[in-house]
This record gives sequence, structure tokens and C-alpha cells, in this order.
Amino acid sequence: MDETQPLNFRDETFCVRAYESGVNNQVTLPAYCNYLQEIAGNHARALGLGIHELQSTGYTWMLSRLHLVISTYAAWRESVTVRTWPSGVRGRLTATRDFIVRGDSGAVLLQGVSEWLYVELDTRKVVRLPQAFGALAPEGTPRVDVPETAGRVPEFNGADWSATVTVRHSDHDFNNHVNNAHYVEWALECLPGDWCASRRVCELDISYRASAMWGDTVISEAVRESGEVLLHRIRRASDHAVLATARTVWR
Repeated sequence: MDETQPLNFRDETFCVRAYESGVNNQVTLPAYCNYLQEIAGNHARALGLGIHELQSTGYTWMLSRLHLVISTYAAWRESVTVRTWPSGVRGRLTATRDFIVRGDSGAVLLQGVSEWLYVELDTRKVVRLPQAFGALAPEGTPRVDVPETAGRVPEFNGADWSATVTVRHSDHDFNNHVNNAHYVEWALECLPGDWCASRRVCELDISYRASAMWGDTVISEAVRESGEVLLHRIRRASDHAVLATARTVWR
């Protein structure tokens, strides 16, 4: 990937805090997701397309998918530099944004692709992207080395593991929606300790389909697809609506 072109790049550095680290003194996957969400929001605002700017005109962004390939988890107190940029549009409805994360040594720790929808606030309907968005990623815009996949996770019936979670006030962000990183936490919550003790996620592909709200009981389910690959489903207990699906690859 050629990152030397003078395009719409933004760089920010984050220090891995103790409360963002797990028992192995390394950053957690949800913390990585929060770094990406933070820089994406800051960059969108710098481009005049931040959440508050859009809300003032009756629209907002909605994250629909996040696909990450993780090479290494940064250590506690290590500084990580995140680079992001608008990387293109897919069809008429989806804007893509790419990420690359490097550690203190300059080595690549993570690469990711996100997909965003442009949503009308009043109706909550996905609407066509304004034509000007395409200009943010001109021809020749680089892409990260994240494999293309089919996207939608296959349906499954019985789960190998499941857990229930009650949505808390603290799970909500300033948009009064559950922060996207919490869905990643929930997807992992149902897994047994012996599975997680000897493995780490090296690939995450999560699709967001509906929102949870305070007080909802959420059911997290997972099943082994093959080898070290798991399928995840997060649904609301009251009406069984699927809120998110994911595929994780472990090593």
C-alpha cells in the first residue's frame, strides 16, 4: 500500500492505558475499536462531515460494518499511531474508510476497513450518498490489505456458547446509542475462559443491523464454524431481533 500520496489522511497517536488492557497487559480488541471510532469521528469533523454537522441538516452516519486484521496487540503504555482516510464509495449507499495502526517500532499492528451509511434522522432510512462524497477518495486512493469477504455471516441454529447482557446507561454515547465497541465486547462475552486464555482474535468482521437501548436484555451467541473460526450473533431477547453478526478468526 502506497501511503505517500497527499490525500485525505489523518494521523493520531493513542497511549494504551491500564483500563484498556487485559490480563495479559496488552490492549483489548474493544479498545482498538474505540481508537478507530475516535479518529474516524475527528477526521469526519475536520472534513465538515462530523456527526453534529450532519445532525444539524437532518442526517447522521451509521457504522454498518467493521473488518479488521490484527497482527499484534500493543502493550500497556505503548503508543500506537492510527492513520485513517476516506477510501471510496460502494454503490450509491456505502462510504468506506480505511485504517492502519502502527506501534512504537513502526510495525503494522492492525489494518481495517469500515463501511458507513448516510441516514435520515427523522425516518431512520438509509439514503443515497451526496455526490461530493466520492471526491474525498479520488482515483488512486490506497486501500489496506484486508481480504474481501462475502460480508453477511451465515445463519446458525443451535449455539455452542451463549450469555445474556443487560444494556447499561454507560453503554450509550453522546448520540444516545450503544457505542459500537460494546457489540464487540458482547460478541466475546459468551466465550469460555479456556478458549480465550490460549487464543487471540486475529480477524474480526462484524456487521451492525439494529440498535440496542438501555434496559434491553441482549443475548450473545457463538458457534464454531471450522477450526479456529467462530460465528457470532447478538440479538434482543424481547423480540429476537438480530442486532449484529460477526465472524472471528483466532490464533
